[in-house]
Formats: sequence, structure tokens, C-alpha cells
Amino acid sequence: MGDTSYSEGLVIPTTAVKVGGQSPAVGGASFIAPSANLVGAVKLSAGASVWYGSMVSGGVKPASIGEMSVVGDNAIVVGSVVGANAVIGAGSVVTLSTLADECSVGLGCNVGKGCTLGKGSALAAGAVLAPGTSVPAGEVWAGAPAKKVGTVSTVEAGGIVATASLTSDLGALHMEEAWKDLSMVEQEHADYKRQAQQTPETISAMREDPGWVPLPTLGEWLAKTEVSTRTFTLK
Repeated sequence: MGDTSYSEGLVIPTTAVKVGGQSPAVGGASFIAPSANLVGAVKLSAGASVWYGSMVSGGVKPASIGEMSVVGDNAIVVGSVVGANAVIGAGSVVTLSTLADECSVGLGCNVGKGCTLGKGSALAAGAVLAPGTSVPAGEVWAGAPAKKVGTVSTVEAGGIVATASLTSDLGALHMEEAWKDLSMVEQEHADYKRQAQQTPETISAMREDPGWVPLPTLGEWLAKTEVSTRTFTLK
């Protein structure tokens, strides 16, 4: 194809979008997925994470995600203020609302315009919160439209914070991997293939010890981070 030919390795994502002179400020965010979109006046605090296919938009009203808070896969947050250690589940939509610290929004929830979630409150998966609704601190709401069904126990409250903390650590790992350029991905792929050949028998047959340092594995990271003991599911 001559001068018109090209070689496309990885898709270049459009993650940060400037709107009306306002650009996203990511600070010390733990993770921003390459497939996520940050639009306009968006602020991410330290340890916050925005996962795959999600969007945080400050085009209508500034949006902020607090320290260690999570915007899950394919979730949408528009013009909302989210406190610290809050978890917004995958596929949820939060519009022009305020979420206090340590809130939990379950999978596939819809938080209507002008809602308020008090500290430590929780929405069960699939809950639909009517516009303008206020959920008091520490309460659990469920249904469509959502209504109070219980209160958050001390164990559950601690679990929400633990989930935010663990997700922040996991986000840091994804941050290291997801933003590598193609040459680094290919190099590491080759290195791991070579590592598979560095068996004790192979090394003992060499004239000199090559001083091979094993490459890190996901299993080692999971054990070091104590994922199994830090994982919590809100009932």
C-alpha cells in the first residue's frame, strides 16, 4: 500500500476530555482504565479508581471522587460528589447526586438526580433511587423504587471500607499493567516464556549460575496483598 500503509498495535484511548476549558484532575488516583472516560471538570482524589468502560463526567456540574473510592466497570457518574471509601458497583448510574463517605452502591443501581446518600449507607444491587431521595446514614435500601429494608451492621460497614482499600491496591496493579506500551508488553511476554525454561535442572547444567531473578506472578501478588482475607461481599 506504499505511503498509505500503517501498522496498528494497540488502540489509542481517549481517556481525558477537556470541556469548556475544564480538564480532569487525577491527582494520585490508584487506577484509571484506558477504556474509561473522564469528561470536563472531574477530580479524582488519592487512591481513587475508575474502572474499565466507565465514565465520570463534569460537563454539566463538577464531579469529584473521594480518596480510595471506586467507580466500577461500565458505571456512569455525572456531576456528582462522592466521598471517601465509597464503592459504586459495576453498571450503576449516579446523576447529579451526593454520596457521603463509606457508601456502597450495588451492581446496576440507578441513583436519580438530586439524591443524597448518608455516611455508610448502602443500595442493594439493582436498586432504583427516585430523583430527590435522601437515604439516611447507615441504612440499606433496595427495590424499584428503592425503600428502606434494613440497616448496615458494624461488620458490613467495615467491609465497605475494606473493599475500597483492596480495590485501590488492585487498581495500582492494573495501573502498572494496563498503560504499558506495546513494546513493553511484547518484551515481558518473551521474558515470561524464557522464565518457564529456567528450571532447577536447566540451571544446574550451566557452567555458571546465571543469577536468574524470577519475574513476579499474580499469585504471589495476591498472597502478599492478602486478598483472600480482605475480600468482603455485602449481603
